[in-house]
Amino acid sequence: MAVNKLRYALLGYRRPRDFSPAQIDRCVKYDFEVVENWLAYLNAYLGKPADIAGKNILEPGPGQDLGVGLILLAKGARKYNAIDAHDLLAQSSESFYEALFRRLEDNGLDKSSLEELQDQLERTQSGRADRLNYICREDFDLSVLAGEAVDFVLSQAAFEHFDDVHRTIRQLTGVVRPGAVFLAVIDLQTHTRRLRERDPLNIYRYSDYYYRLCRYAGQPNRFRPVEYQEVLADNGWGDIQIRPLALLDSDYLRQVRPHLNGKFIDEDNQMEYLTVVICATKK
Repeated sequence: MAVNKLRYALLGYRRPRDFSPAQIDRCVKYDFEVVENWLAYLNAYLGKPADIAGKNILEPGPGQDLGVGLILLAKGARKYNAIDAHDLLAQSSESFYEALFRRLEDNGLDKSSLEELQDQLERTQSGRADRLNYICREDFDLSVLAGEAVDFVLSQAAFEHFDDVHRTIRQLTGVVRPGAVFLAVIDLQTHTRRLRERDPLNIYRYSDYYYRLCRYAGQPNRFRPVEYQEVLADNGWGDIQIRPLALLDSDYLRQVRPHLNGKFIDEDNQMEYLTVVICATKK
Protein backbone atom coordinates (compact mmCIF):
# COMPACT_ATOMS: atom_id res chain seq x y z
CA MET A 1 0.00 0.00 0.00
CA ALA A 2 2.71 2.49 0.99
CA VAL A 3 4.79 1.62 -2.08
CA ASN A 4 1.79 2.19 -4.35
CA LYS A 5 1.15 5.57 -2.77
CA LEU A 6 4.77 6.61 -3.36
CA ARG A 7 4.73 5.33 -6.93
CA TYR A 8 1.57 7.26 -7.80
CA ALA A 9 2.85 10.37 -6.02
CA LEU A 10 5.94 10.32 -8.25
CA LEU A 11 4.44 9.14 -11.54
CA GLY A 12 0.73 9.98 -11.28
CA TYR A 13 -2.17 7.90 -12.54
CA ARG A 14 -0.85 6.83 -15.92
CA ARG A 15 -2.22 3.45 -16.98
CA PRO A 16 -5.91 2.54 -16.53
CA ARG A 17 -5.32 -0.83 -18.23
CA ASP A 18 -2.78 -3.54 -17.55
CA PHE A 19 -1.19 -3.12 -20.97
CA SER A 20 0.51 -0.24 -22.76
CA PRO A 21 -1.22 2.21 -25.14
CA ALA A 22 1.63 1.37 -27.54
CA GLN A 23 0.05 -2.08 -28.04
CA ILE A 24 -2.28 -0.67 -30.65
CA ASP A 25 -3.88 -3.86 -31.93
CA ARG A 26 -4.58 -4.97 -28.38
CA CYS A 27 -6.10 -1.58 -27.51
CA VAL A 28 -8.40 -1.71 -30.53
CA LYS A 29 -9.44 -5.28 -29.74
CA TYR A 30 -10.12 -4.30 -26.12
CA ASP A 31 -12.44 -1.43 -27.08
CA PHE A 32 -14.47 -3.61 -29.42
CA GLU A 33 -14.74 -6.32 -26.76
CA VAL A 34 -15.93 -3.77 -24.18
CA VAL A 35 -18.78 -2.65 -26.44
CA GLU A 36 -19.70 -6.21 -27.44
CA ASN A 37 -19.81 -7.27 -23.78
CA TRP A 38 -21.88 -4.24 -22.76
CA LEU A 39 -24.46 -5.04 -25.43
CA ALA A 40 -24.55 -8.70 -24.37
CA TYR A 41 -25.07 -7.73 -20.72
CA LEU A 42 -27.78 -5.24 -21.71
CA ASN A 43 -29.54 -7.90 -23.79
CA ALA A 44 -29.54 -10.26 -20.81
CA TYR A 45 -30.74 -7.54 -18.42
CA LEU A 46 -33.50 -6.18 -20.69
CA GLY A 47 -34.56 -9.59 -21.98
CA LYS A 48 -34.39 -8.32 -25.55
CA PRO A 49 -31.82 -6.84 -27.96
CA ALA A 50 -30.56 -3.54 -26.61
CA ASP A 51 -31.32 -0.65 -28.98
CA ILE A 52 -28.76 2.15 -28.72
CA ALA A 53 -29.72 3.75 -32.04
CA GLY A 54 -30.44 7.45 -31.51
CA LYS A 55 -29.58 7.20 -27.81
CA ASN A 56 -27.47 9.49 -25.63
CA ILE A 57 -24.75 7.54 -23.80
CA LEU A 58 -22.56 8.54 -20.85
CA GLU A 59 -19.37 6.75 -19.83
CA PRO A 60 -17.85 7.97 -16.55
CA GLY A 61 -14.13 7.21 -16.42
CA PRO A 62 -13.47 6.19 -20.04
CA GLY A 63 -9.74 5.64 -19.67
CA GLN A 64 -7.05 6.18 -22.25
CA ASP A 65 -8.85 6.68 -25.57
CA LEU A 66 -12.16 7.44 -27.27
CA GLY A 67 -12.35 4.16 -29.14
CA VAL A 68 -15.42 2.94 -27.26
CA GLY A 69 -17.24 6.19 -28.00
CA LEU A 70 -16.46 5.99 -31.72
CA ILE A 71 -17.65 2.38 -31.86
CA LEU A 72 -20.92 3.29 -30.13
CA LEU A 73 -21.47 6.16 -32.58
CA ALA A 74 -20.76 3.74 -35.44
CA LYS A 75 -23.49 1.49 -34.03
CA GLY A 76 -26.01 4.33 -34.21
CA ALA A 77 -25.77 6.14 -30.87
CA ARG A 78 -26.81 9.79 -31.18
CA LYS A 79 -24.18 11.09 -28.76
CA TYR A 80 -21.38 9.79 -26.56
CA ASN A 81 -20.38 11.73 -23.44
CA ALA A 82 -17.32 10.83 -21.38
CA ILE A 83 -16.00 12.48 -18.24
CA ASP A 84 -12.79 11.76 -16.35
CA ALA A 85 -10.65 13.24 -13.59
CA HIS A 86 -7.43 12.23 -15.35
CA ASP A 87 -6.60 13.46 -18.83
CA LEU A 88 -5.18 10.25 -20.25
CA LEU A 89 -6.23 10.80 -23.86
CA ALA A 90 -2.82 12.19 -24.76
CA GLN A 91 -1.58 8.60 -24.50
CA SER A 92 -3.68 7.49 -27.47
CA SER A 93 -1.85 8.03 -30.74
CA GLU A 94 -3.12 8.80 -34.21
CA SER A 95 -1.92 5.31 -35.14
CA PHE A 96 -4.45 3.90 -32.68
CA TYR A 97 -7.33 5.79 -34.30
CA GLU A 98 -6.17 4.84 -37.79
CA ALA A 99 -6.23 1.17 -36.73
CA LEU A 100 -9.65 1.62 -35.14
CA PHE A 101 -11.10 3.19 -38.28
CA ARG A 102 -9.63 0.37 -40.42
CA ARG A 103 -11.37 -2.15 -38.15
CA LEU A 104 -14.68 -0.28 -38.47
CA GLU A 105 -14.27 -0.21 -42.25
CA ASP A 106 -13.47 -3.94 -42.30
CA ASN A 107 -16.66 -4.48 -40.28
CA GLY A 108 -18.69 -2.88 -43.04
CA LEU A 109 -19.00 0.77 -42.02
CA ASP A 110 -19.67 2.81 -45.17
CA LYS A 111 -17.39 5.61 -46.33
CA SER A 112 -19.66 8.53 -45.44
CA SER A 113 -20.23 7.21 -41.90
CA LEU A 114 -16.50 6.67 -41.48
CA GLU A 115 -15.77 10.21 -42.59
CA GLU A 116 -18.37 11.52 -40.14
CA LEU A 117 -16.66 9.68 -37.28
CA GLN A 118 -13.26 11.02 -38.33
CA ASP A 119 -14.75 14.51 -38.34
CA GLN A 120 -16.22 13.98 -34.86
CA LEU A 121 -12.83 12.88 -33.55
CA GLU A 122 -11.12 15.93 -35.07
CA ARG A 123 -13.74 18.20 -33.51
CA THR A 124 -13.19 16.68 -30.08
CA GLN A 125 -9.41 16.85 -30.35
CA SER A 126 -9.59 20.53 -31.31
CA GLY A 127 -11.97 21.46 -28.47
CA ARG A 128 -15.11 21.69 -30.64
CA ALA A 129 -16.83 18.53 -29.40
CA ASP A 130 -20.20 17.68 -30.93
CA ARG A 131 -21.46 14.07 -30.80
CA LEU A 132 -18.19 12.79 -29.28
CA ASN A 133 -18.04 14.79 -26.07
CA TYR A 134 -15.02 14.35 -23.79
CA ILE A 135 -14.72 16.33 -20.54
CA CYS A 136 -11.77 16.25 -18.16
CA ARG A 137 -12.35 17.77 -14.72
CA GLU A 138 -10.18 17.19 -11.70
CA ASP A 139 -13.26 17.48 -9.48
CA PHE A 140 -15.09 14.84 -11.56
CA ASP A 141 -18.28 16.90 -11.38
CA LEU A 142 -20.88 15.11 -13.49
CA SER A 143 -23.42 17.89 -12.95
CA VAL A 144 -21.81 19.71 -15.91
CA LEU A 145 -23.77 17.25 -18.06
CA ALA A 146 -27.11 18.44 -16.72
CA GLY A 147 -29.59 18.73 -19.56
CA GLU A 148 -28.11 15.86 -21.58
CA ALA A 149 -31.04 13.51 -20.79
CA VAL A 150 -28.78 10.46 -20.89
CA ASP A 151 -30.37 7.14 -21.96
CA PHE A 152 -27.56 4.76 -20.98
CA VAL A 153 -24.80 4.99 -18.39
CA LEU A 154 -22.12 2.46 -19.34
CA SER A 155 -18.92 1.85 -17.42
CA GLN A 156 -15.99 -0.56 -17.65
CA ALA A 157 -13.80 -1.15 -14.59
CA ALA A 158 -14.03 2.49 -13.48
CA PHE A 159 -16.42 2.67 -10.53
CA GLU A 160 -13.96 0.90 -8.24
CA HIS A 161 -11.62 3.88 -8.67
CA PHE A 162 -14.11 6.64 -7.81
CA ASP A 163 -13.40 8.38 -4.51
CA ASP A 164 -17.04 9.09 -3.68
CA VAL A 165 -19.44 6.56 -5.17
CA HIS A 166 -22.41 8.11 -3.35
CA ARG A 167 -21.73 11.51 -4.96
CA THR A 168 -21.09 9.98 -8.38
CA ILE A 169 -24.37 8.04 -8.46
CA ARG A 170 -26.28 11.03 -7.05
CA GLN A 171 -24.91 13.22 -9.85
CA LEU A 172 -25.58 10.53 -12.46
CA THR A 173 -29.17 10.44 -11.31
CA GLY A 174 -29.44 14.14 -12.08
CA VAL A 175 -28.35 13.83 -15.73
CA VAL A 176 -30.36 10.78 -16.86
CA ARG A 177 -33.92 10.61 -18.10
CA PRO A 178 -36.61 8.38 -16.51
CA GLY A 179 -36.19 4.87 -17.86
CA ALA A 180 -32.44 5.29 -18.36
CA VAL A 181 -30.37 2.13 -17.89
CA PHE A 182 -27.23 1.91 -15.75
CA LEU A 183 -24.64 -0.78 -16.48
CA ALA A 184 -21.28 -0.98 -14.73
CA VAL A 185 -18.66 -3.71 -14.87
CA ILE A 186 -16.77 -3.44 -11.59
CA ASP A 187 -13.46 -5.10 -10.69
CA LEU A 188 -13.60 -5.68 -6.92
CA GLN A 189 -10.19 -7.24 -6.38
CA THR A 190 -6.67 -6.05 -5.70
CA HIS A 191 -5.30 -4.14 -8.68
CA THR A 192 -1.58 -4.50 -7.95
CA ARG A 193 -0.43 -6.94 -10.59
CA ARG A 194 2.05 -8.83 -8.40
CA LEU A 195 -0.64 -9.55 -5.79
CA ARG A 196 -3.67 -9.94 -8.01
CA GLU A 197 -3.18 -13.63 -8.80
CA ARG A 198 -2.01 -14.96 -5.43
CA ASP A 199 -3.94 -12.68 -3.04
CA PRO A 200 -6.88 -11.01 -4.85
CA LEU A 201 -8.48 -9.81 -1.58
CA ASN A 202 -5.29 -8.17 -0.32
CA ILE A 203 -6.84 -4.67 -0.30
CA TYR A 204 -9.50 -5.86 2.16
CA ARG A 205 -6.96 -6.90 4.81
CA TYR A 206 -6.12 -3.38 5.98
CA SER A 207 -7.82 -1.22 8.59
CA ASP A 208 -9.84 1.75 7.35
CA TYR A 209 -7.32 4.11 8.96
CA TYR A 210 -4.31 2.58 7.19
CA TYR A 211 -6.16 2.37 3.89
CA ARG A 212 -7.00 6.09 4.06
CA LEU A 213 -3.44 6.90 5.12
CA CYS A 214 -2.08 5.16 2.00
CA ARG A 215 -4.61 6.71 -0.34
CA TYR A 216 -3.45 7.58 -3.88
CA ALA A 217 -5.12 8.61 -7.12
CA GLY A 218 -6.97 5.69 -8.65
CA GLN A 219 -6.80 3.56 -5.49
CA PRO A 220 -9.57 0.89 -5.41
CA ASN A 221 -12.32 2.15 -3.09
CA ARG A 222 -13.38 -1.22 -1.54
CA PHE A 223 -17.07 -0.46 -2.22
CA ARG A 224 -18.95 -3.78 -2.25
CA PRO A 225 -21.91 -4.90 -4.44
CA VAL A 226 -24.44 -4.60 -1.61
CA GLU A 227 -23.37 -0.97 -1.14
CA TYR A 228 -23.91 -0.23 -4.85
CA GLN A 229 -27.37 -1.76 -4.56
CA GLU A 230 -28.19 0.43 -1.57
CA VAL A 231 -26.98 3.71 -3.05
CA LEU A 232 -28.71 3.06 -6.39
CA ALA A 233 -31.99 2.31 -4.61
CA ASP A 234 -31.61 5.42 -2.43
CA ASN A 235 -31.29 7.52 -5.59
CA GLY A 236 -34.41 6.21 -7.31
CA TRP A 237 -33.06 3.32 -9.38
CA GLY A 238 -35.03 0.09 -9.59
CA ASP A 239 -34.77 -3.44 -11.02
CA ILE A 240 -31.23 -3.59 -9.64
CA GLN A 241 -29.44 -6.76 -10.70
CA ILE A 242 -25.97 -7.88 -9.67
CA ARG A 243 -24.37 -10.63 -11.72
CA PRO A 244 -20.97 -12.11 -10.85
CA LEU A 245 -18.59 -12.45 -13.79
CA ALA A 246 -15.69 -13.98 -11.85
CA LEU A 247 -15.71 -15.82 -8.52
CA LEU A 248 -13.03 -16.60 -5.95
CA ASP A 249 -11.71 -20.06 -5.24
CA SER A 250 -13.59 -21.28 -2.15
CA ASP A 251 -10.46 -22.67 -0.47
CA TYR A 252 -8.66 -19.35 -0.76
CA LEU A 253 -11.69 -17.47 0.59
CA ARG A 254 -12.00 -19.80 3.58
CA GLN A 255 -8.33 -19.29 4.43
CA VAL A 256 -8.26 -15.53 4.02
CA ARG A 257 -11.63 -14.53 5.52
CA PRO A 258 -10.43 -14.50 9.18
CA HIS A 259 -7.63 -12.10 8.20
CA LEU A 260 -9.84 -9.48 6.51
CA ASN A 261 -10.81 -6.13 7.94
CA GLY A 262 -13.72 -6.91 10.28
CA LYS A 263 -16.37 -5.20 8.17
CA PHE A 264 -15.58 -7.48 5.21
CA ILE A 265 -15.91 -10.76 7.08
CA ASP A 266 -19.72 -10.76 6.94
CA GLU A 267 -21.03 -13.05 4.18
CA ASP A 268 -23.48 -10.32 3.08
CA ASN A 269 -20.49 -8.58 1.48
CA GLN A 270 -20.23 -11.43 -1.07
CA MET A 271 -16.45 -11.49 -0.86
CA GLU A 272 -16.45 -14.39 -3.34
CA TYR A 273 -17.32 -11.88 -6.07
CA LEU A 274 -14.19 -10.75 -7.95
CA THR A 275 -15.87 -9.01 -10.87
CA VAL A 276 -19.53 -8.09 -11.26
CA VAL A 277 -21.85 -6.37 -13.68
CA ILE A 278 -24.48 -4.21 -12.01
CA CYS A 279 -27.58 -3.07 -13.93
CA ALA A 280 -30.42 -0.80 -12.88
CA THR A 281 -33.21 1.30 -14.40
CA LYS A 282 -34.11 4.86 -13.40
CA LYS A 283 -37.67 5.05 -12.15
